[in-house]
Amino acid sequence: MKAFIVLALCVVSAFAGLEEDLWTSFNKVRPTGLEGYEEPRFDGRIVGGNEVSIGNFPYQLSLRHNGNHICGASVISSNWALSAAHCTVSPVTAGSATLRGGSANRLSGGVIFAVAQIVNHPQYNANTINNDVSVLRTTTSFSGANIAAITIVPSGTNFAGGTRSVVSGWGLTAAGGSLPTNLRAVDIPVVTLATCRNQWGAARITDSMVCAGEPGRDSCNGDSGGPLVTGGRQFGIVSWGAVQCGGNLAGVYANIGAAVIRNFISSNTGV
Repeated sequence: MKAFIVLALCVVSAFAGLEEDLWTSFNKVRPTGLEGYEEPRFDGRIVGGNEVSIGNFPYQLSLRHNGNHICGASVISSNWALSAAHCTVSPVTAGSATLRGGSANRLSGGVIFAVAQIVNHPQYNANTINNDVSVLRTTTSFSGANIAAITIVPSGTNFAGGTRSVVSGWGLTAAGGSLPTNLRAVDIPVVTLATCRNQWGAARITDSMVCAGEPGRDSCNGDSGGPLVTGGRQFGIVSWGAVQCGGNLAGVYANIGAAVIRNFISSNTGV
């Protein structure tokens, strides 16, 4: 089984509807050069997450392309959202993108915000999925019930291995399944870069990445572009990982505390 896939969750052979077909097209990005890599399998269902209230995750957004859910995102200020660059490159444009906030249901409720501008990190590398971050400016301010910005960590922030964190989104809960309608979240530990590099190979895990997860608990309950949070602060963005979600390999996230990512966010948004 091929090892890499965007952590929006596990690869499936087919989805039932247009929205799920579209979602899959934005959530199967994988680093190149490791097509033959085989990973240890984790048998059984992908487990570890639960449905959650949007009131406890008011920063969570559904990123939409032509009205269909494709990725997660997060509110970071009155007019700016944060997501992954692999979610906002072509064919996604400011004209085709919207953001749903204030609803745990990815299909209805809350408020739809139009997008005025998308800025992808200029050093985003689609082959290595390095610097996988983008910011989106809305035409109107984020406002409404259960909509609030989350604090993002400052440059240079690092967390010790084992630090508990939470990732949230609308990703698959079982291989071969379909997207859940309601928002889910899972509690996972930070994995040290040393351990993560040992798992994936030293050259594949850059300082612009941070790792998290454990067997049976993975961002298979998350969504590409979505937030990884600890202590009420976002420090990661769901980026890529293993085909066999919930296995022995840590999930990989864009590292907001890395200077090259944090400075990009600050210079474009003022946050």
